[in-house]
Amino acid sequence: MSPSTARDLLLAELGRGASAAHRPNHAGIGKLSFACRVGATRLWARVAADPDEDQALTTWSRVAGALAERHHAPPVLEVLEVGGRTTLLFPYVYAPVATHGALRIRRDEARTVLDRLHADVALADQLGAPSTTAACFTAVWLDRFTADLGVVEGFVPPDVHAYLADEVADLAERVAALDTPAAAAVHGDPWPENWLAGPDRLWLLDWEDLAVGDPVLDEAVLLHHTGAPWPAGPAHDVARRALLLDDALDVAADWVEASDPTVRRAKEAAYLRGLEAYRAALS
Repeated sequence: MSPSTARDLLLAELGRGASAAHRPNHAGIGKLSFACRVGATRLWARVAADPDEDQALTTWSRVAGALAERHHAPPVLEVLEVGGRTTLLFPYVYAPVATHGALRIRRDEARTVLDRLHADVALADQLGAPSTTAACFTAVWLDRFTADLGVVEGFVPPDVHAYLADEVADLAERVAALDTPAAAAVHGDPWPENWLAGPDRLWLLDWEDLAVGDPVLDEAVLLHHTGAPWPAGPAHDVARRALLLDDALDVAADWVEASDPTVRRAKEAAYLRGLEAYRAALS
C-alpha cells in the first residue's frame, strides 16, 4: 500500500475534518506512520505496511495495555482497519525524539526500562514459547541481511556485494553456535529514534518487533548507540558484529529503496560510512 493510499483510507476512518501527514523517516523506509489531527486533538497512527507487519501490529495491540502500564509505551487508543490492514491509533506524545547524545546521558534510565521489560515473565508468556539466542538473532538480523543482499545487488559495486555476502555467511556461522535458551520479552529495536526524551520520563516506541528472545539483543542496540563498554561473551561479540554490519548493509538497502532524493543522498553517505567503520572494526 502506498503512503498516499494509506493516508486517504486513514482519513476516511478518522472522519470529517481529519488531517494526516506521512512521516516516512520516523520508523524507517517503507513504514506507514502518520501524524494526524482530528479537530483540536493530535494523534499518531501506524498502518501495517504488509502482511508480516499486520501480524506484528496485531500482537502489539493484544499486549498494548501491559506495555503502556509497565514499559513506557504510549497507549493504543483504538485499533482500526485501514484498507484491510491493522492500524494502531495513539495519542500524540509531546516529547522530542532522543538524540544519540541525549540517550547517552540517560542510558541508565533507558537500561532500567529494558531490564524491567526483560524481567516481565507474564508478558513473555503471552508472546509465545521460549526460543534460543540463535533463533532470535536469525530473525532480527540474518533474515533481514539476506533480503538486503538481494535489494542492493546491482547498486553497490560487485566486489562490495561479494564482500557483504561473505560477511553475512560468516555471521550466520557465528549465530548458529549460540544455542543458549532465550525466554525473555525483548523490544527488538531500541535505537535512539525509538525513544522520546520527555523531561520527566522516557517513552519507548515502535513495538512491532516485540517477541520472545535474548535480552542481549536489546542491550546490544543500546550499547551500540550510546558508546558504553561492551561486556565480554560470545552473544555480545556476535551482536556487536551484527550491528556494525547492519550500519552498512541494511542502510545500503534503505538507500536503494528510498524515493526522496534528500533521503537517498543521506542514506548513501551513511551506508558508505558504515561500510568503512565495519571494515575498520574487523581489521
